[in-house]
Amino acid sequence: MNEENRAAVSRFMDEHNTLTLATSSNGSPWAAAVFFASDKDLNLYFVSDHRTRHGRDMEQNHRVVATVNPDCDNWHDVRGLQIEGSANIVTGLARARALALYLAKFPQIDALFASPKNKHEETIAERLKATNIYRISPAFIRFIDNRKGFGYSDEYRL
Repeated sequence: MNEENRAAVSRFMDEHNTLTLATSSNGSPWAAAVFFASDKDLNLYFVSDHRTRHGRDMEQNHRVVATVNPDCDNWHDVRGLQIEGSANIVTGLARARALALYLAKFPQIDALFASPKNKHEETIAERLKATNIYRISPAFIRFIDNRKGFGYSDEYRL
């Protein structure tokens, strides 16, 4: 992947907040929408409780796929990323860096995290301090852009 393509993928990740995460375990697929942040190496970070179905799935099978795309109502406007990679829990200093990326992308969560205004927000802040942060390390990214022609995509192995 050249620098121009990497920058285009990175911009797209920066411009969008939600990814659809697909996991599987014991032959059963699952999908969940999660907020995410990304880094310069195109890793994606999200927070989730290990007790969720996707959290339990990732304990057994680290291979995941994800999509990032805006809503649209015309197939000519379809754009998005299809990502294949592995998801792992981030720990130690890497966790602190991932949390900083996440909070920088979501200032409303950062404000709640830094200064909870009520018991409900205190609970959320405490859970955020203790919950897992996962990193998706992409092995393959397909960047779809129907504005360039129906079915147009660029594919990258990382």
